[in-house]
Amino acid sequence: MEPIMNTKKERMKLTPEQLFDIYLECNAPGAPVKTILERYGLRPWDLVAIRKKVKAAAMEALAHPGKQGRKQQVIPVEQYQKVSKELDNTKDALAAVGHELSLLKKKTS
Repeated sequence: MEPIMNTKKERMKLTPEQLFDIYLECNAPGAPVKTILERYGLRPWDLVAIRKKVKAAAMEALAHPGKQGRKQQVIPVEQYQKVSKELDNTKDALAAVGHELSLLKKKTS
């Protein structure tokens, strides 16, 4: 009795980035889709599944856009109090300098 041979080709494990590259390559105008898919050991229904996943991911990203800008940080209370006190001292010093400046301007007038 002969051993049963596996006639299926072994598929390569493709990364999400590779799958997206295949998607882009197949969507190019005039692209030889069959040749591209054969190169990676894929079938037409695999491309259909890739397209569905790309569409679903795009729809999800458009439906729930992330906040733009810097992410919020948690600052310890001690650090906040220190910076707040520093800010108050700076404001007081600036007010004092402004007051001195106005007195100097009055003396020279």
